[in-house]
Amino acid sequence: MAVSTSGTYLMYKATSEASSYTKLCDIVDYPDLGSTPSKLDTTDLSAQKFKTSILGLQETPDLTFTANYDPDVYATIAALTGSYPFELQFGTDGVDGKYDWTGNVVVYVNGGGVDEVRKMTVVLSAETEITAAS
Repeated sequence: MAVSTSGTYLMYKATSEASSYTKLCDIVDYPDLGSTPSKLDTTDLSAQKFKTSILGLQETPDLTFTANYDPDVYATIAALTGSYPFELQFGTDGVDGKYDWTGNVVVYVNGGGVDEVRKMTVVLSAETEITAAS
């Protein structure tokens, strides 16, 4: 069954004592939550035609989200320093899935042109593994 991306929420915990997540901002898109692992070459000299390999590690990605620009939301995000727990929720309260990680945040205003909506980009580092939450 296919599920719409409508109702996707970018959340964070403002303090380490917080028991629940709060919406960081409304987003218009979200990035891949993983990356292709490297391939480790295991080929030896007895190989006649093909190289062999095993999967290695994945890079921890920087997660880039786009949001409509709002000066108050921008100021709130820009004021965040240090590391925070983040969660991407699919559906209300993550009914279709939740993905958690801890990282830092950077926000900047995007360039614009004629007849466009003003946007900002929110970049979240992933300092921990991105895991599916229950």
